[in-house]
Amino acid sequence: MPLWPWACNLSKGLSLFCIHWIALGLDMRSKHSSALIGVVEDDESVRLATASLLRSANWRVIAYPSANHLLSDTRRSELGLVVTDIHMPGMDGFGLLEAIGSWMQPVPVIFITAYVTQELRDRSNTAGATGFFSKPLDDTRLLALIDRIIGKQPKTRSSV
Repeated sequence: MPLWPWACNLSKGLSLFCIHWIALGLDMRSKHSSALIGVVEDDESVRLATASLLRSANWRVIAYPSANHLLSDTRRSELGLVVTDIHMPGMDGFGLLEAIGSWMQPVPVIFITAYVTQELRDRSNTAGATGFFSKPLDDTRLLALIDRIIGKQPKTRSSV
């Protein structure tokens, strides 16, 4: 029995576990193909796992090892949302949030971190982060928040 909804393999049929996920509305494989999400995380294993989670929910994802990689990417104008670590070498998540805020059309930013303090939560809220998650991520809550955020955005985006 799979531990995660994205482990449900339709080509082999649906297990009761997978049917349960779908019945709860947690199966999002067919809903999100047009949205593009940037994942910024210096820890490769977390970056790959987060990108895989989002892809399993049928989001399009570009994964970046640093804030500077995202900011120098010409595809950044296509992003509808960014999920970023806070503590990274070079520019941290707060610096990235500030840079994104200067775009002609800023996008929502969700912070993820392994170092949770109330001060950090408060600072994230004050800085304008759309969400804040501790690691390890609560996959269901993260996917639900992204679904709500992306669902409120216009379908097209212009340049940054």
